[in-house]
Amino acid sequence: MDQALPITDLFATDATTEAAAPNDERAAGYLTTEEQLVLAGARAGNPRALRQFYEAHQSQVRGHLYRLLGPDSEIDDIVQTVFARAFAALATFKGNSALSTWLYRITTNTTHNLLRQRFRRNRVKSAFQWWTDGRDAHLQTGRVDVRGEAERLLQRLAPDLREVFVFYHYEGLTLQEISQILDKPVSTVGDRLTRARKRLHDLVHGDA
Repeated sequence: MDQALPITDLFATDATTEAAAPNDERAAGYLTTEEQLVLAGARAGNPRALRQFYEAHQSQVRGHLYRLLGPDSEIDDIVQTVFARAFAALATFKGNSALSTWLYRITTNTTHNLLRQRFRRNRVKSAFQWWTDGRDAHLQTGRVDVRGEAERLLQRLAPDLREVFVFYHYEGLTLQEISQILDKPVSTVGDRLTRARKRLHDLVHGDA
């Protein structure tokens, strides 16, 4: 059986192929001839090749997402995001791993980013709870009013307390990450966050 040629040599002359083959044996070992042809077409932007690439791997990506996230209402959109990133990164694929392995990495990284975004959204919701709890009813009916109230109250915090509160609740950073950014001990960061919450609680409930 003829050995499959690496992607870069599919359309090369015999002389070029002979010179490049020793350095590409590993790539050829990971990809079948059909995969190399589809990948070459996908890199060139061929719609049929892109469709073949998608159809060959979408079950793998969807299954991995399900195992990572469980039933998720956004899974179709996430699959599309994974393949959009994969198509954009095709030029960087070196052929030194199976395509499935490469896609697993992209899928995992996309999932991590998504979970971090959701974590940040939950942090923001938690932060807004400070403003809605105990405030007048009209503030609870409008997100814009609540956000404006939040920004005004934040400005009444001391700068060192405000920055920790914003990093934690708005940016979704951990205490350890904030500690590294501010070059302060984790205990100091935790104490500032506690004080910021207490101060905001007092401001929200009119105890200040």
